[in-house]
Amino acid sequence: MFKGIFRNLNKKKVKRFLLFLTLATIFWVFTKFSREFTASLNTKIEYLNIPETTALSENTVRDVDFDLTANGFEILYYKVKKPSIEINIEDYLDNKKFNFEIPNKNLVGLIGLKFGSSRAIKNLSIEDLKVQLDPIVLKSVPIKALKSISYKNGFKAVDSLKFTPDSVLISGPKKLINDIKYVETEHIKIKNVDRNISRKIAISKPSKDVIAVKPQEVTANLKVAEFSQGEFTLPVEIVNLPPNIEIKLVPSTITLKFDVSVEEFADLKKENFRVVCDYSKMNKEGKFMIPFLESKPENIYNIVFEPKKIDLLIVK
Repeated sequence: MFKGIFRNLNKKKVKRFLLFLTLATIFWVFTKFSREFTASLNTKIEYLNIPETTALSENTVRDVDFDLTANGFEILYYKVKKPSIEINIEDYLDNKKFNFEIPNKNLVGLIGLKFGSSRAIKNLSIEDLKVQLDPIVLKSVPIKALKSISYKNGFKAVDSLKFTPDSVLISGPKKLINDIKYVETEHIKIKNVDRNISRKIAISKPSKDVIAVKPQEVTANLKVAEFSQGEFTLPVEIVNLPPNIEIKLVPSTITLKFDVSVEEFADLKKENFRVVCDYSKMNKEGKFMIPFLESKPENIYNIVFEPKKIDLLIVK
């Protein structure tokens, strides 16, 4: 019984102690943060009403650091929520010029309006705010694909990836636009492709300072076919042979292996190919020549000769 009474008394003492501790902490925080402090802050500069035919220069100041004197609660608030000031371009811009300057005193006043008093603002990180506007220019640039495409076994691309349109129009500050040579697509990732591809692809903005990209998406086209391996045994012809020399080729034929789409395989004929050795390019030490295809159908790939060189015997 007595243990229960003492236990209840102890609980009451603990609760009372925690209550006084909480009140003391709140009082200390309130007293501490009610005082004035000086702290370094950073504010973002937002430029409003920029003329449609111009854009902010790349080196225009976008934020400014300064010392603010205020009570602790205000400083804590501005540390958590980064403040910003607005500058209306129309209030400063002369139609005949593309630049203007806001003196340090006026800039302090603008920042002071945001924080209640310019007297609390000191030690700006810039002396004067210089604003430069660049004329907007247009430029047509080609498209570069960011892609990772894999094909189902036996299938491959017949041609490279094509875009419609094959270029886009970008606009922005002249200095920036002049340095842009191409724009990239969003990443095209497709697996196990076994048919033609045609899909809309978004264009990535090459820089945050580019005003516009038109069009913002293009159509990507890729022709895909199923392939098979073809093989022909073909005679070797010789060119540039002097009239007074007779030679014998060893061997006189070669085996030609290649990849071709299944659809076009049936149309291939030996007459479509011509294998040639050039006597004027003969390796004189080894007495051999390298065969090459002088003519062939367009859509064959991965061509392999067997053998890769032709020996010759000179008959006098």
